[in-house]
Amino acid sequence: MTAQLWRCGTFDFDLTGDPVIMGILNVTPDSFSDGGEHNTLSAAVSWARKMRGDGAGIIDVGGESTRPGASEVPLEEERARVMPVVKALAGEGFCVSVDTSRPEIMLEAAEAGAAILNDVRAFEMPGALDAAASTRLGLVIMHQGPFDAAADAAANAFGYLSRREEALIAAGVDPERIAWDPGFGFGKTLEQNFEVLAASRRFLSSGRPLMAALSRKGSLGRITGRKNPHERAAASVAGALMAAERGAHILRVHDVRETADALAVLKAFRHADIRIDARGRC
Repeated sequence: MTAQLWRCGTFDFDLTGDPVIMGILNVTPDSFSDGGEHNTLSAAVSWARKMRGDGAGIIDVGGESTRPGASEVPLEEERARVMPVVKALAGEGFCVSVDTSRPEIMLEAAEAGAAILNDVRAFEMPGALDAAASTRLGLVIMHQGPFDAAADAAANAFGYLSRREEALIAAGVDPERIAWDPGFGFGKTLEQNFEVLAASRRFLSSGRPLMAALSRKGSLGRITGRKNPHERAAASVAGALMAAERGAHILRVHDVRETADALAVLKAFRHADIRIDARGRC
């Protein structure tokens, strides 16, 4: 059974059609791909407007880099980076997601008009579970690990996300608010990352919306030889298409226009397939 609806505060996403594009807006100086590009309020709002015009249905605002080796950002600094942007975008009617693990930011973001909380630590930090449960926002839980090259990464991710979902539901969260992210690029070998992507249909059996977030990741650089993350757009779009073809509902990307164009081609191809089937294949 695949998900058909994702409830995110005042936004409800119908998941029976095209994938929803989540545009990445990092308001940080040190994110691996676009650090420093949008870390003023005017630059962030301008870029969000462009992404929405290019086809993004969600803008994911992050104030702390999650790249390997990144320094922890003090709470006050994350707040100063994120909250003005959330307030400004929510005021313009954007569906705003906030990429954070801190319960304080979660609660303030909800108050400021955010619709989604996207947590790479799956609400495991002290207080995060209760903070998330106290809102009506959509929640993205992500898997990190398995940190073992011999492990079945897809099975490991499925089991972990199932347990985190159970914890959220036990805390009072409506299951229709929860989405899964298997965590491409987090604690996995190159091979495991692509096994997780290839196993997308396994995650659909959870009945939860599936998010694919592999945009510009290091694994794409390793297989293409592109050391500069900005040169990984083509690989990122290819990965997004593979995820969409395997049923992913949400595509978290840097390159919104390119992804939207690719999805339009995929949609035309699917419609052509339907017409051919209706006439009877040769």
